[in-house]
Amino acid sequence: MGKKMNKEKKNDFLYDILALLLGVAMIAVGLWGIVSSRIESKEYKNSSDIKNVSAVIYSFSKHEEKDDNNIVECIKYDFKVKFDVDGKTYKGRIEKRAYPRKWEDKYKKLRTGDSIDVEIYKTSKGSYKVSPEGNPADFMLYCFSIPVGALITVGMSIDIVRKNSKKAKDDSSKTDK
Repeated sequence: MGKKMNKEKKNDFLYDILALLLGVAMIAVGLWGIVSSRIESKEYKNSSDIKNVSAVIYSFSKHEEKDDNNIVECIKYDFKVKFDVDGKTYKGRIEKRAYPRKWEDKYKKLRTGDSIDVEIYKTSKGSYKVSPEGNPADFMLYCFSIPVGALITVGMSIDIVRKNSKKAKDDSSKTDK
C-alpha cells in the first residue's frame, strides 16, 4: 500500500507541475501575441510602401465551421503564397472566409499554382510582408489567455506550497514521536 500511495503522490505532483507549466505557457503566448500583433500593426501603419501584387498559392487548406445542427456557417481558407517584388521572392500567409449568406465563394475554385491578389507592405528592414489581418477576436484571445494563465499559475503554486507544507508538517510529527 505504501508504494501505491507514493506513486499517487508522484503522479499528483507531476500533474501539478504540468498545470503550472500550462499556466506559464498561456501567459507567454498571450504576451507574445499581443506584442507581435501590435508591432506588426504599427509597422504596417508607418510603412511608406503599401501595394497590391499578384501572389502564387503554393499551399492551402480549407476548414468548414459548422453549427450544432452540422450546417456549414463559414468556410475558412488558409493560403500560403509567394510573391515577387524587385526580383526578390517573399512568402506570406492569407486567411479568407466565405459565409453562406454571401455564398459567392470565389476562393472555392482556387488551387495550388493559381494567382491571387494580396496587399503587401514594406517593413522597416526593407523586406515585404503580407498586410496584417488585424482580427480583433485573435487579439481578445491573446488578452484573455494572460489572466487565465495567471489564475492557473497562482492556483497551482498555492496547491504545491500547501502540499509541501503539509508534507513537512507530517514529517515533523513523525520525527517527534
